[in-house]
Amino acid sequence: MPQGKIERIHREKGFTQIDNRLLTDKNLGLEGIGLLSHILHYSDSFEIYKSVLQREWGRAMVEKAWEKGTKSGYIIGFKNYSTNDSKNSYRYAFDEYQFSGIDLMSYFEEQWEQGYLFYAKSLYQVANRNLKTIEASFPQFLFPTEDNTEEEKNKLEELRKALAKFVFERLPRETTHLNQEYPSQTFEEQAIEVEKEKVNTADDKSMKPSSTEIFINDFPEYLSIIEALEKKNLTKSELDDITDTLYSVAVDVDLKCEDTRMRVHLFQTIFREQMFANENLCQYDWIGYFKKGIQSRLKDFLLSNKQYQMSL
Repeated sequence: MPQGKIERIHREKGFTQIDNRLLTDKNLGLEGIGLLSHILHYSDSFEIYKSVLQREWGRAMVEKAWEKGTKSGYIIGFKNYSTNDSKNSYRYAFDEYQFSGIDLMSYFEEQWEQGYLFYAKSLYQVANRNLKTIEASFPQFLFPTEDNTEEEKNKLEELRKALAKFVFERLPRETTHLNQEYPSQTFEEQAIEVEKEKVNTADDKSMKPSSTEIFINDFPEYLSIIEALEKKNLTKSELDDITDTLYSVAVDVDLKCEDTRMRVHLFQTIFREQMFANENLCQYDWIGYFKKGIQSRLKDFLLSNKQYQMSL
């Protein structure tokens, strides 16, 4: 196997100092390390929004890295349940050091005094707001390992249960209605995350919805596209394989285009052009060629909102 030495180019300006413990934390994975390193390069006075990160780097990539960060205890989410304002509804705290080094109960109480309560995607649905789910949503450092002594295990369990009770007693119990126009920057955890949670918590794996079902449920405006694919006499697995890619494309289009008409027009244009290319150019791997072409055309089309609007 070819091997190559990696050499570093030293520079004097434009660098960010980051603790090595973060850069070598395997629980974060390369995705989490990259995300936190990127966030840390901003100045303290710069306002960072998760939705902006999603637009810049892609929703799926950010969500995957974000989950690593929250599970590892570098990011903690809070929500103001009394407002749906896109800028004030959610608050995320992050640091290059895990939150295991602070008094979490005091921190939760401090956030609550400002109107914010601990939040995780698993708590979006009212039916999931119970002590067991809340505990499972906490960072991994709150759960004991084999290396912990009995005294440490007892302390962690006591703290975890106390935090869960604090959150549970303050969570609203009324039915929450999803915003029908998905995705929404106000409720970024909507359809895709709700369905993902259903899949993760389902005891019967046979109940897992297919990629096609999820795509139709979350993006009904693209039903005609599924009908066009079905005319190709694809197998169920082939259709699921394609719709899985189309889902990611649809999310990226949603994040890029605020106007519904523009969004639908853009997605359908990308789809039609690749369908035409497949029918005229591809003589072998129809599925692979189609998926690769869809992603390539997405990059070509999503230059910027301004440029796209000018082309309409």
